[in-house]
Amino acid sequence: MVDLLAVCAHPDDFEISVGGIFAKAKAEGFKIGVIIFTKGESGGYAEQSTREREAVKGAALIGLDYFEMLDFPDAGVMFGEEAIEALVPHLRACSPKYIFTFLEDDYHPDHVAVSKITKAAAFIAGLKKHSSDDTDWHYDGILYFGGDHKRNKRWPDIYVDITDYIEIKREACDAHESQNVTEFAMALSKGYGRVAGVEYAEGLYLGESITIKSIKGLMR
Repeated sequence: MVDLLAVCAHPDDFEISVGGIFAKAKAEGFKIGVIIFTKGESGGYAEQSTREREAVKGAALIGLDYFEMLDFPDAGVMFGEEAIEALVPHLRACSPKYIFTFLEDDYHPDHVAVSKITKAAAFIAGLKKHSSDDTDWHYDGILYFGGDHKRNKRWPDIYVDITDYIEIKREACDAHESQNVTEFAMALSKGYGRVAGVEYAEGLYLGESITIKSIKGLMR
């Protein structure tokens, strides 16, 4: 079981978008996991095997408790029963409290598909027919992140200060050497930090209301 689970489309999506949040969560004692739908074979800069190795290295640097790469085609992920059913067992195995995935309004078709798949699978995984021990599972909330602002013009609803974990994020992004994503990821976190009033931040979007049980969750 994990507390936070990210569902992404490609290797490096996770580190760029929420690597700092998950590093912070790990340091605070939470269990964290990631599921990646493709192996990044269409990225154009490296062979699939290279991208797989980079993803494993990035995951290790963040300290993931659960890591799984599925085998859907890069640049060909489609919203449908096959993809939903592939994700459901992982959701049941992890039983996360919070799920993180892409905003549906994103520039990359794979990101859009994974967002839709995740929302559908999270609902279906809560049905008892998918339980191996006749227990219920219901997540507390889905939080969304954006790959960039090419299509999404919204600013995040929540900013998380990751200043103390920026070096972990940098190293995890550096693990994806073939993709050269570190500069972009650092600039994105720096820009969010400027808005949030901190040095570095990551942004999240709400798709629905969430319940906060402790006022500590609202305090800086």
